[in-house]
Amino acid sequence: MKKAWIAAVLLLTLLPVSAFANVDESDAVYRILDEAGQEITQFAGSPEPGDEYVAGDNGYFRITRVSAENQTAWAQRLGSFELPDVSWLDDGAQPVSTQRRAVALYCTHSDESYEPGDGKSSITQRGGIYDVAETLKGNLEKKGITVYYSDENHYPHDAGAYRRSRATASALAEEGVDAIFDIHRDGIPDASQYKSSVGGEDVTKVRLLVGRANQNADANKQFAAQIKAVADKLYPGLIKDIYFGKGTYNQDLMSQSVLLEFGTHKSQKDEVLHSTDYMANVLSRTLYGGVSGAAGGDSGKAARNTGGWKGILWLIGLLVIGALVFAFAATGRGREAMHKWKRTFQEMTGGVFGGKRGDS
Repeated sequence: MKKAWIAAVLLLTLLPVSAFANVDESDAVYRILDEAGQEITQFAGSPEPGDEYVAGDNGYFRITRVSAENQTAWAQRLGSFELPDVSWLDDGAQPVSTQRRAVALYCTHSDESYEPGDGKSSITQRGGIYDVAETLKGNLEKKGITVYYSDENHYPHDAGAYRRSRATASALAEEGVDAIFDIHRDGIPDASQYKSSVGGEDVTKVRLLVGRANQNADANKQFAAQIKAVADKLYPGLIKDIYFGKGTYNQDLMSQSVLLEFGTHKSQKDEVLHSTDYMANVLSRTLYGGVSGAAGGDSGKAARNTGGWKGILWLIGLLVIGALVFAFAATGRGREAMHKWKRTFQEMTGGVFGGKRGDS
């Protein structure tokens, strides 16, 4: 085990930065159109071909083309996204009182704020997004859930923010939580796209964002789908949509990890705070409200036990491929390339894998 972790550390220093890239959420706002040219949503950041999108009505799309010049992306409709069965909600099942329940919250983009309520969209030292996270924390605690919350500042709001927040997310994962949520607000200028109401109360919708570039992507995707299914059953209209983007968003650390976007910078902050009450119930019921299936309380534990080795194997795989490509590029010949690849692999892992460093 010790050798494996040594190798993992070496790999982290040798792999290209692009292997851990996240979406750079800049000021750019893209319109995403369907094949007929109709707008299906907007996205603050840089969509990429291959990104997927689940609309509020569960229409399922995949980005096929992007124009940076026009800040427009086009998406092919794949059909209807099938949500998990949540009929167990009708049974009124409640979590077992003795079951340990714990989640973690943090904010990668520390400056994010709301113009109506905070006065401006970005506050360097401590944005209004922390108020959202803390209110969600309080509402989760009312459900009997232990919340590990970090108010660490990861400013500035740039492409390196997720790299800086990774240490925070890693520390929270070590607490043995069942799920981790990164709290954000969106950057699209049209607040009406997030406006909703639940039980006559004005709230903002919540977008779920999942990174597709990590070994937990399928599990993260399933978890997000479960959240939407529960929310659609309890509070129709609370979940805006799900976006599966090109980054990792540090979700490779845990299979039950999702980024939550509460409204946009133009949303009324009090409506955003109201939505955290309903969202807390959705998360509670998703994680602990059923007695079987994806809502079972043991799924997070299983993910924590296997995530570390999956991450190591994933990194080793990237290294093997990278070293092989380098060897062929450097020699141009098969046998010599394989010999060079073996030596490169041995050197990069310090002899932990591939035989002794002196082998030739």
